[in-house]
Amino acid sequence: MKISYEFYPPKDLNYQKIIEEYSLLSNFGPRFISITYGALGSSQEKSVGLIKAFKESVDVEVVAHLTLVGKSKQELSFIVDEFSSMGVTKIVALRGDVAEGSFIAHQDGFQNTAEFVDFLAKKKMEVFVSAYPEPHPDSKGFDFDVRLLKDKTLAGSRQSISQFCFSMHEYQRLVDAIKDQNIQNDLTAGIMPIYNIASLCSMAERCGIKIPPEIIGQFSEDPQKNEQASIKICIQQLEDLQAMGINNFHFYTLNQSSLLKKIFNEIGF
Repeated sequence: MKISYEFYPPKDLNYQKIIEEYSLLSNFGPRFISITYGALGSSQEKSVGLIKAFKESVDVEVVAHLTLVGKSKQELSFIVDEFSSMGVTKIVALRGDVAEGSFIAHQDGFQNTAEFVDFLAKKKMEVFVSAYPEPHPDSKGFDFDVRLLKDKTLAGSRQSISQFCFSMHEYQRLVDAIKDQNIQNDLTAGIMPIYNIASLCSMAERCGIKIPPEIIGQFSEDPQKNEQASIKICIQQLEDLQAMGINNFHFYTLNQSSLLKKIFNEIGF
């Protein structure tokens, strides 16, 4: 089993705290960590700050998220060059979400993520893209998302990270579609340990993700039992995904280490 982690820049700019959380997970041997990237200027500066802090403090491959929404090609080129100057050679290429309404391409920007991937590949970046077991909220459906993944692969991406998903039959459908359509893209499963079931349900609703009732039903007002349920559910998900042939897992840490440590220790990882 190969693992990686996602972190995001903290509002309080306490980058050292994030690095300390990572250090508690570092001995499990992650392939890389990814740093999320905000759509607005101040968020972008925080992302760059966290990347710099990691680069200066620990020996781990850093993969930078980058969204195309609201940016010209010139602006994106400047950001990529800044990443490159920091030693970042891998990027998660995303369209990005808009504050309200539907996505409209920047008049001097890229029309879609496939164009963005092509641009990044020509910049000599290794490009990760997103994959969706359940349709993206802006999507026309599952088949539409699979076509987008194929387009992004043909544009130069060889690796994808999935949105988190708790419906394993939906995930199996994605694995089968990638195989059936001969999409040459190595799928990494995005794993969201359940830190708080109410927060997860709220996040899932915004992302168009269904949380199965049998999972929600395992949680109560008892924090200790909830933690045990979270560990059990995550381990079962890892086993189910490995049975599908997936062996790469990207954990959405929410900038926390304790639950993941308990999960890894439980499986003897």
